[in-house]
Amino acid sequence: MVHRVHPVVLATAVATLGAISIATSEPAAAAADACPVSDVEYSVVANVYIRDTPFGAGNGVYSLGSGRMKLRIEDEGGRKAVRLMSYDLANRLTVDAKVAMLSTKVVTTSQTSTARDACNGSAQGTLHDGTLTWNTKVAGYHSDGTMECSGSMCGNFGAPPRGTSPFHDAPPALTFSPFTFSPDGSTFTMPYTVVSKSDSPRQTTRLALSGRRVKEECSAPAVTACSGHLATTH
Repeated sequence: MVHRVHPVVLATAVATLGAISIATSEPAAAAADACPVSDVEYSVVANVYIRDTPFGAGNGVYSLGSGRMKLRIEDEGGRKAVRLMSYDLANRLTVDAKVAMLSTKVVTTSQTSTARDACNGSAQGTLHDGTLTWNTKVAGYHSDGTMECSGSMCGNFGAPPRGTSPFHDAPPALTFSPFTFSPDGSTFTMPYTVVSKSDSPRQTTRLALSGRRVKEECSAPAVTACSGHLATTH
C-alpha cells in the first residue's frame, strides 16, 4: 500500500522546518556580526562660559564652535573601556565687552584638537550606566588661531593688543567632566568644566559639550594590532 501525504500536511511540515532553520541560524549570525570594540563618531557643539574678564564686561555664555569627536568603546565584561581617539573643533568666539563709556570687541578664530595616539587615544575613561567618567587627563589639548581686537580697551586691562595677534592655548592639566549619554547612546552632554585661565585676554573659560552620533563601525582589527601596546594601559 502506498501512503500519500496530504498536500496541506506536507506544506505545514516544510514551513515548520524552515522556521526551525531560521530560528537556529539567527543567533549564529548575530554572534558573527557582534563586535566587542566599536569606533563611534559624534558631531559636537561647544559653548563656553567666560568669567573674570576686566570689570566683568565680557562675562557670559557664548557659542564657541562645532566639530567631530571619535570614541573607541570596548566591552570588557560588565564595564566598557573608552578611549578618546580624535577631537577636532573649529571655533569662532566673539566677545563684545562694554563698561561705562568703554567698549571692546574681540573675535577669536581657532582650531582645537588633542594628541594623536592610534592605540591609546588622548584620554581614557569608563562607561557605566550611561555615564562616561574620564580616568585620565586629556593629552595634547590645544587651540591655535588668531585674535582680532577693536575698541577702546585693546592693549589695556587684560585685553589683547589692537588688531590681529596670534592665539595659543594649551592647558597643562585638563580633565573632561563626565559625559552623560541618552539610553540608546545616540547623544551625550558634558557640563561646564574649566579648560583655561589666561592673562591676555584676561578670563577664565569653562567648556560645555553636546554631541550626536553620526557613525559607528567595528574597530576590532585596529585593537588587535594594538593589543601588545594596550596591555600596559589597563
